[in-house]
Amino acid sequence: MAAANESQGLKIAVASFITLWVITTVSCYFLYQAYAAADAKLTSTNEELTKANAKAQTAFNQFDDMRQKIGTKAQEFDAAKDEITAHYKKVDERLTAIAAAVDAAAQKAQAAGASSAELQDAKDKIKQAIASFRAEPNKTYESALDRAMELFENMSVLSTELSLNYLNLRQSLEAATSVAKQQVDVQAKAAADSRADLDSEHKKHEEARSTLLTTTDQLQTDNDKKATEIANLTAKLKQFEEDTLRKNETLTSIIKEQRDKLERTETTLDSPDGHVTFVDYERGEVLVDITRRQGARPQMVMTIFDALSPGIPTEKPKGNIMLTRVGDKFSTAKITQTKNPIDPIRVGDIVYSPAWSPNMPTRFALMGKMDMNRDGRDDRAELKRMIEEAGGVVDYDLPPSDIGRETGTLSPRIDWYVIDEREPLRPIFEKESDLSLSRASKLAARRGEMIKEARLDGIRPLLIERLLAYLGYDMNTPVSGRAEAVSTDALRKLTQPRRGAPEAATKPAAEAPAEATPKAEEMKDDAAPAPADKAKPE
Repeated sequence: MAAANESQGLKIAVASFITLWVITTVSCYFLYQAYAAADAKLTSTNEELTKANAKAQTAFNQFDDMRQKIGTKAQEFDAAKDEITAHYKKVDERLTAIAAAVDAAAQKAQAAGASSAELQDAKDKIKQAIASFRAEPNKTYESALDRAMELFENMSVLSTELSLNYLNLRQSLEAATSVAKQQVDVQAKAAADSRADLDSEHKKHEEARSTLLTTTDQLQTDNDKKATEIANLTAKLKQFEEDTLRKNETLTSIIKEQRDKLERTETTLDSPDGHVTFVDYERGEVLVDITRRQGARPQMVMTIFDALSPGIPTEKPKGNIMLTRVGDKFSTAKITQTKNPIDPIRVGDIVYSPAWSPNMPTRFALMGKMDMNRDGRDDRAELKRMIEEAGGVVDYDLPPSDIGRETGTLSPRIDWYVIDEREPLRPIFEKESDLSLSRASKLAARRGEMIKEARLDGIRPLLIERLLAYLGYDMNTPVSGRAEAVSTDALRKLTQPRRGAPEAATKPAAEAPAEATPKAEEMKDDAAPAPADKAKPE
């Protein structure tokens, strides 16, 4: 602040000097005018020169005195006038510099926080004095002194205001510095406390870290021990698995051998599914003790075995029946085939279905080709239909690749896997190719794998000829819905109406009276007829 005050004092001294210089210049100007007037008077009164020498000498002395007071160096009037004019120009330039300095000082004070109205008023008055001095057409010594005095007064007011503003600003800064110092002290104390707390926390964390490192070393040691134990146990487990695998392979071989032995001597297939309770030879129908609650349904094909059979023989059925009506207490079946006329179906004979068991269907798996009529073509679609008609389910099917894709899943729930090892009745010659040979080899390999898996799961094998015998299949019987031969001429004659024939003759045979139909449909489920009476069921 002392340096600032010294700079301000210097500025004031410079301004005072400039003002004095302006005043001197103005005085010189007025003296120069007086000199010009005297010179004009001297010119006009040349005739009175002699008389006025004393007065001229006096006027010259006065001019010289005025010139000296004004401060011009030139002895001549014009030179003194030019000198005054040049001095006015310099004064104008200096006033411009003073105005710029005043603006800079005021802006600096305002930027520092000064907002006094007197400061702005003093600045405006200084600018007004400078403008008045510049705008005055006839500047005189007195007018220049008046403007200089006015400028001095405004400069003194401006200096006073700036001093007061600087003083107020200084006081404000000191107060702000004091408050800031207090806040800084508070923050410094808080920072010191935080530093102390941080050091304390660091110390705690270092102690905890040391404890954790010790614990980690102990755990690492225990982990190494456990790893060694795990490695030893893994080796023992691997050895145990190898031993178990060898034992399983040995047991599997033994089971396979025992199964082969049992299959060579096996003469029975399964337990009976029902019995014949009544036989009507005239209508070719029987009653069986199979009911709807057991899961039976119409169109199921079943096999009849002798009642005295010790079990169910595998290749000697007495005949086949097909359920036509299923009731809640018994069911009606149609005799579709009798193997031996002298050994007909009797009451008490065993009813067996290879694809159905009471309350649960029999599940099958088809392995490889299924040639039912041995014509060299796959008949698995017909075989599936017969199994489903008998109440069974095909859970897994492995057909040749040219027939279809492998479907289903082989699981221990399957009862039988069906295989066909028969050759066609007539040799079929087909052109062999790399693709067909590759397909055949892949099918054989896959069939072997699945048969091995089926045997390990306890699924029993069933040859297709046995299954077809149980299902009542006859290779020479035409399939229902398939024509053996068609005569177009005979069909045309049969379908053409007769000339002159009555209209009733053209009616189809299907519209015949219902009396021709069998009376078996009128049979009730609630009561079965007595076998001894041989009466027809009501």
